[in-house]
Amino acid sequence: YIILLDAGGYFNMESLDEENRSIKRRLRKFSSEPAQKGNHGRERQVQIRKMKDKLAFLKNDRAAVKNALGQLKADQKALNRAINNRSVEFAHAFVAAAERDLPHEVFSQLEQRAALMLEANK
Repeated sequence: YIILLDAGGYFNMESLDEENRSIKRRLRKFSSEPAQKGNHGRERQVQIRKMKDKLAFLKNDRAAVKNALGQLKADQKALNRAINNRSVEFAHAFVAAAERDLPHEVFSQLEQRAALMLEANK
């Protein structure tokens, strides 16, 4: 799955995991090597800090992707349940009742959500 998050970035769980593993390997290698020319003291600590910060960002991105996938799966389950348990006539009557009884902005949000669910189902 490739997920588009609200932040505007596209994320793929496998690529996030691979990048995480790659940074961890580089960090282990870098930390275990003796300090070399230009690679000691403050500069070394800055490089280590940057790698650790990147790992933290990847962890947050992965959590966001996991939440988005969970939402997609829940939407799919709800859509399948609605398709299999209700007739088309009931769905039409439900939409008509919702449009009549709900505030306009709530109905519009539900309508947009339904469109997203159908798009994800394709």
